[in-house]
Amino acid sequence: PECITVSGVPCARTMKKNGVSTVIIDEVSGCILQSKAFSQWKFAGSFLDSVPNGRIVAICRIRYEEEDGNNSDNSIDVSTSRNFKRLGGFDVNAATASANRFYLFVGQLNCHPVWATSLASSGSNESIKVSLHINKSSPPKARLRSETNTIPANISTRLPESIMPLKTQLAATNFQKRVAFNAYMEKAPDSSVVGYATRPDAPVYLIDNKSFPFRSSGGHNQNSSPSDPSWVTYHSLPDPLVPDDDEVAEEVKMASNSSISAPKFDVPIVDDYFMGLLGNQLFSKRSSSTPTLVETTNALANSRLVALYFSAHWCGPCRGFTPLLIEFYNYLKEVAPTHGLEIVFVSSDRDEGQFQQYYGTMPFLALPFSNRAVAQQAKSVFGVRGIPSMVVIDSLSGRIVVSPDESRQEVHQACQRGEQAIERLFQNWLEKVPEESKSMLDILALSCQEAEAGAKSSEGESGSRGAENTKAQSYLLRNKEPEKTKSEKLPSTEDSATRVKEIFTKLVADGMQPNAAAAEAIKQATAEQKQPSSVAELEEGTLQGTSEKCAGEMGSIAVEKMAENVCQLNAGDKTKLANVLSTAKKYVANVRKDPSNPRFRNFRLSNKVFDQITSVSGGIELLQNLGFQVFHSDIDFVASIPLSADLKLMGDVFDSLLKTYNS
Repeated sequence: PECITVSGVPCARTMKKNGVSTVIIDEVSGCILQSKAFSQWKFAGSFLDSVPNGRIVAICRIRYEEEDGNNSDNSIDVSTSRNFKRLGGFDVNAATASANRFYLFVGQLNCHPVWATSLASSGSNESIKVSLHINKSSPPKARLRSETNTIPANISTRLPESIMPLKTQLAATNFQKRVAFNAYMEKAPDSSVVGYATRPDAPVYLIDNKSFPFRSSGGHNQNSSPSDPSWVTYHSLPDPLVPDDDEVAEEVKMASNSSISAPKFDVPIVDDYFMGLLGNQLFSKRSSSTPTLVETTNALANSRLVALYFSAHWCGPCRGFTPLLIEFYNYLKEVAPTHGLEIVFVSSDRDEGQFQQYYGTMPFLALPFSNRAVAQQAKSVFGVRGIPSMVVIDSLSGRIVVSPDESRQEVHQACQRGEQAIERLFQNWLEKVPEESKSMLDILALSCQEAEAGAKSSEGESGSRGAENTKAQSYLLRNKEPEKTKSEKLPSTEDSATRVKEIFTKLVADGMQPNAAAAEAIKQATAEQKQPSSVAELEEGTLQGTSEKCAGEMGSIAVEKMAENVCQLNAGDKTKLANVLSTAKKYVANVRKDPSNPRFRNFRLSNKVFDQITSVSGGIELLQNLGFQVFHSDIDFVASIPLSADLKLMGDVFDSLLKTYNS
C-alpha cells in the first residue's frame, strides 16, 4: 500500500521487506522532487546527507519481519545518526526501537519547524497529516516540461470553451494550444491545474496532482506505427529541472506540421549571375513595410528558388493573379523561412507612381522602377511576351526550373487546393532543379551533419546535455562545502573521551563500582551521541504549517460531498453539475437497456455528448467515484461503464443527486 501521499499523489509505497521510504518535496513550490526506497537506515541517511537545506522530508519505515537487535543491519549507529541531525524532531531511538512496527516523520532539513512531527507505533492504523502554507503571492519560477509518448494516469477536465472552443482545440497546433493554456493559467492563478496532455486532433486535457504517475502511451495498438502522432504531457516543474531548449515555439510548430525542413547550411547562390540579371540592388520589405534598397546578394541569400514576377497594375489579369501569388508566397515563408522561395517583382507599370502603388500591396522583393533597361533585358532573356508571367530559377545554377507557361497555372491550382497543395508544388519544383545542384546540396548537408556529430562527440559530458544535468543536479544536490551548519558540528574523539570521563567520575562519586561505572559511562556517552542533541540549535524556519496525528486511515469522501465539491469548483453553478449527472444517467440507462452491447459502455471524452461532462471541472472525477472508469487509447481518453458495475445502484445515486441539484 501507499505509505506517503503528497497533495493526493501516492508517491511512495511500502517495501516487501523491512525498509525506509523517503520523499523530498520542494519547500517553495510544493513539487515532489524525489521518491526513493532504501533497505537500510544507513543508505537513507547517506541520501539525506546529499539533499539541500530547506527541503521538506517525509519518511516512512515499516518493519514486516522481526529483527535481531544485536545483529540487525537496519540499526542507526553513531556514523549514520549524523546524517539525520539536520532533521529537527527526528527521533533516532524511536525510529529503531524493536517495539515499534512503523515510524513516520515529516520535517524540514536544517530546520526544526513547529509542524515537524513523528509517529512511532506498534500498530498500523495510524497516520500523520501535515498541512503547509506555500506562499502563492510570490510563486517560484516554474516552466512546463514536456514528456513525449507519455500520458497521465488521469485527467481533470479539458481547456474551457471560453478559452478555446472544443472544435478549435481539435484542429489547433501545439503552439496555439500552449498559448491558450497560458491564457487559462493567467485567468485562474489559484487553479489546481499543473499542466496538460494532448496530441494532434485531440483536446487540451488539463491535469492536476491526481494525474500522477505518468506512463508510456506506446504499445496500446499493435497496428500503430512509430510515425503516428504521439501524446505529449506537459507538467510544471521548478525552472532548474526543465531543459533550456524545452519550449513549444511557433517556428518549431511550423516545422513539425510541414513536410518542408530547413537545413542548417547556407545556400551557395550564383551571385554573379543574379547581379548581372537584376543589378546590384533590390527593394526589400523584410525588416519593415517601407521598401528599402539592399544588396541583391543579401536580398536573395539562402533562397533555394528565385522567381521573377512580371506584372503591372494596369493589367486586369495581373490584379487577379497577384493576391493568389501573395497567399502562395506568405505561406511558403512561414513553413520555409530559409532555403525556400524568393520572388522578385519586375514592373511593367507606366510610371513610378503606378509602380509604388502596386508594389505597396506586395511582400516581395522588387527591381527598382528606374532600372527600366534591366527589366527589359530580363523579359528578353526569358522570352516574356505577355503579363502576368512568372519564371522560377534554380538559385545554385541560374537555370530555369518552371517556365512562364507553367508557373501561373500551377500556382493558381495549388492555392485553390490549400496549404498542403502549396507545399507539394514547392517540393515538385525542387525536384526539377539540375542534378548537379541536388548533389551539391547533399554534400553540404552531409558535411553539416558530420560537423555536428563531431561537435557533440567532443562536447561529451561538458556539452549541452551535460550542462542540463549539471543544472538539475545543482538544484537537487547539496553543496556541502559552504553549508556548515550547527547541526553538523559533531563531537571529536577527544570530546567523547572527555564526556566518558565526566560521566564515570560522577557515577563513582555516587557510589557505583569502578568497573560497572566505566561500562555505564561508555553506554551513556554513546547514547548521547546517537541523540539529535543539536535539534535545539536548529532554527524554526519560515515555512508555516500544522500537523496532526490521525487514528485510522484517511476515510473516503461521501458522494454528497463529492457533488458539493464539483459545484464549488464551478463557482457554485448547480446547472453544470445537474447537466453532468443527467448526461451520465442517460449513459447508464442505455447500458441497462442493452447490457451486452459494448457500444453503449465505451465513449470518447471528446465526443459531443460526453464533452458535457469532460468540460466541467471535477465532472470526470465525480463519475469515477460513482463507478465509471477512464482509460487511454491511442486516439483519445475513453470513459467506460465496466461490466461489474451495479447499474441499478448507479441510477439510484444519480436520481438522488439530481433531486438536490435540479431544483
